[in-house]
Amino acid sequence: MDFIKENFGDNDEILCPCARCLNQKYLDQANVKNHILMNGMDCTYTRWIYHGEDINLDANELPVHDSDTGSLHGMGVLEDDSNGDDRLEGILRDLQTAEEQCRTDGENQDGNSDDGNPMDKGSFLDHVMKEAKCQLYLGCSKFSRFFFVVKLLHMKSLYRITNTAFSAILKILIEAFPDFNTLPKSYNEAKKLLKDLGLGYESIHVCFNNCVLFRKNYAKHDNCPICHLSRWKDPERKKVPQKVLRYFPLAPRLKRIFASKQGVEDAQWHKLKREPSEKEMSHPADGEAWQDFDREYLDFAKDPRNLRLGLATDGFNPFGNFNTKYIMWPVFVVPYNFPFVDL
Repeated sequence: MDFIKENFGDNDEILCPCARCLNQKYLDQANVKNHILMNGMDCTYTRWIYHGEDINLDANELPVHDSDTGSLHGMGVLEDDSNGDDRLEGILRDLQTAEEQCRTDGENQDGNSDDGNPMDKGSFLDHVMKEAKCQLYLGCSKFSRFFFVVKLLHMKSLYRITNTAFSAILKILIEAFPDFNTLPKSYNEAKKLLKDLGLGYESIHVCFNNCVLFRKNYAKHDNCPICHLSRWKDPERKKVPQKVLRYFPLAPRLKRIFASKQGVEDAQWHKLKREPSEKEMSHPADGEAWQDFDREYLDFAKDPRNLRLGLATDGFNPFGNFNTKYIMWPVFVVPYNFPFVDL
């Protein structure tokens, strides 16, 4: 990119030499930089003939212009940017911007990075950037490993494929794909991949009578300290918990809202861009409860980025008052700051 700056103006579009675009697309320089970071350079592009290196060009080495790319789309050579399912590129671009800003702010303050900062090296961002560069197999431009595994896991959930069947499918795909492919070998490996990227969940054992969670002070207990019931279905053999709570950690997800520019803007929408209505309630901020809270906690209300969370659940029956006693129910925490979209 330093070489590009010497040969092109700041606003000039250039051919993207990443492993996906293969010098077939004209993009602005910021997007080219992002593509190179995410996809890597085309390994065959060792002479930068499309970007200003002083080399005599042969006829078949001339760059392909925008008007020539229609037939390439028809043959499936170029990636279709209109694919709304794969939003990974946009997420990475926002995360990269957030990381650069975070590091700049840290240097301005004390010249050192904060070890506790979630954007430091070795953080979630580095995991995602590394995974985005990981090809499914050599030469595959349609899927990254991460995107392919997410698609497979989505199908597993949608069609209720068992863990054993999913692992068997992965083994067949590994044999069918070219050598040195990067597919996980089992369902557990695929699940671990998502967990490493912050998309997993925590399993917390629960007393059968819902007395306590076996965590923190009770993490090593085999029996409930209140009702003394065993934590395990069969304590003498394989220790399988009687009841499990699956928990998606809340704090990391809230932090990632502020990792992107769009997330920060949306978190402030309720105060900076919302148009209040006197005759109807179009947003929770119009409600008396929200306004009463603002009057009570002035310091919290001053910063519009502070998140207001609502709790939603379905089937919650803690006292057994309903006819149906659910053994499973979803509990959601919903941020109310964001703009409401009419569906």
